[in-house]
Amino acid sequence: MNNFIWKYKNHNSAEINKISKDFSVSNSIATIMYLKSITNKNESRSFFYSDFKFLHDPLLMLDMDKAIDRVLLSKNNNELILIIGDYDADGTTAASVLYLYFKSINIDVEYYIPNRQTEGYGVSTNAIDYAYKIGAKLIITCDCGITAIEQIEYAKQYNIETIITDHHKQKDELPKAFAILNPNREDCSYPFKGLCGAGVAFKLCLGINNQLGNEMKDVLQYTDLVAIATTADVVPIIDENRLIVKEGLKNIIQGKNKGIRALMRVSKLDTNSINVGKLGYWFIPKINAAGRLGDAARAVKLFTTNNPQFANEIAIDLENENEKRKLITMQHENDAKRIINDSIDFDKHKIIILYNDDWHFGVIGIVASRVKELYNRPTIILTKEDGLYKGSCRSIGGYDIVNALHECSDILENYGGHPMAAGLSIKEKYLKSFCKRMNEYTSNKLDGDLQPIINIDYELKLSEINSRFVKFLDYLEPFGPGNAKPIFSTKNIDQLSDAQLVGKDRDTLKFTVHNGITSFNVIGFRMVENYEKLLSDKPIDIAYYIDKNYWNNQFSTQLILKDLVYSNE
Repeated sequence: MNNFIWKYKNHNSAEINKISKDFSVSNSIATIMYLKSITNKNESRSFFYSDFKFLHDPLLMLDMDKAIDRVLLSKNNNELILIIGDYDADGTTAASVLYLYFKSINIDVEYYIPNRQTEGYGVSTNAIDYAYKIGAKLIITCDCGITAIEQIEYAKQYNIETIITDHHKQKDELPKAFAILNPNREDCSYPFKGLCGAGVAFKLCLGINNQLGNEMKDVLQYTDLVAIATTADVVPIIDENRLIVKEGLKNIIQGKNKGIRALMRVSKLDTNSINVGKLGYWFIPKINAAGRLGDAARAVKLFTTNNPQFANEIAIDLENENEKRKLITMQHENDAKRIINDSIDFDKHKIIILYNDDWHFGVIGIVASRVKELYNRPTIILTKEDGLYKGSCRSIGGYDIVNALHECSDILENYGGHPMAAGLSIKEKYLKSFCKRMNEYTSNKLDGDLQPIINIDYELKLSEINSRFVKFLDYLEPFGPGNAKPIFSTKNIDQLSDAQLVGKDRDTLKFTVHNGITSFNVIGFRMVENYEKLLSDKPIDIAYYIDKNYWNNQFSTQLILKDLVYSNE
């Protein structure tokens, strides 16, 4: 595990002073505005105020006109449409958006979510057989399909047409589907490339809605689901994603979707304090748990039911499933750390590749994420499934994992995903060659030390954390990739108290810092190794972001710890 390098972002003092004067704000607020490129009144209006006129026209997406016409043909001819989603949070919410909207405009529609373990990722022949069995004339994929060349041809044997909605990177050849909606198609000039799978499905609904002449609110009601997917898939929360997530969080707070409301209640999440971070940490793992250890279609049932009792039953089921998932994940993570500590030389290995026949396929993606965070190296975790080794990949900034896998495409059975996250399958006989080639490729791509960096926005005094500053941070939300939550540092803290380890596993650090006038609680998740520093009586420097804690119907400001070091070291 690595110690962090604290790196302060570059500031332009003249620009910051101008912002401070023009907006009558403190230097701390002006600095954050400068770093967010909010330097004049126009930029301020477009950043802080939502206006759905800034949503891009769905027809700018290649094949959108064809897809709209084909869906409306099904509607007019009373044809059955089968929606095929993926088994993760993005895929299940995307399927739910299409299902709910199609039902609302009287389209005959069913959905199919593949089993993660028996069918794997993407469009399966089982799904197409099911489409034929129920008499579907049109398949629409969600969050998958861009590489489903053979499967689309298989559907044609049944005279079933296919519309692909996806956002993953394409390979050299595209499937011969009726229409392919994907802003990341190489020949698509759609102005925003950061949509998740549910975002693309949402744009299809908007396009159909516009063609029918219906009000935008008929589709905006599903932004709660799209906001969940956007958070889960860690896509940039900028451009139209920012508008969608802001509106979606409002819908979640209002409790419009009975399934979301039930899962929020079971998760003990108060809607008054919900934000992207809490969705990502407390809510979304339970949706993903549906597909990791069982039937992912439960998530779609949850989001599409209008029966609060049924929603509550599914929510409890997913909560219990997630508890099982957490235990399995912890066991696998400890196994992985033991292997790394015993057998990996970081001077020679820039990428971590681990495999174990007994690891559970449903959680290896989480394990890969944890290992990547701990060691700041691209990570691939594999396990054996149906005679093949199947793996999940997680990457770091500046290293496109899909491009890396492409270099080994001749020995891979399948692969695909995003620059930061991907999946693959490979025969056992090629594993050693794969590890060797990936190591060589990564050594050439990643130069120098891989010690992780914390990019700090501003060195803050505790006295600067006042109500106006906290309210300003609220206006910057929703945070996420492309609009990161500001990270602050405070140095030479010599007044602290109540240092303790809390949480179920006693690995969460909690203490209070003081400046003589005010005090703030500090929380450090999974930071038990820093506990002794708090007992040393030495001054400390902390890196953190500022959050709100909602307890007993009251908000308080707390600091979420990113790192802690002795001062002047």
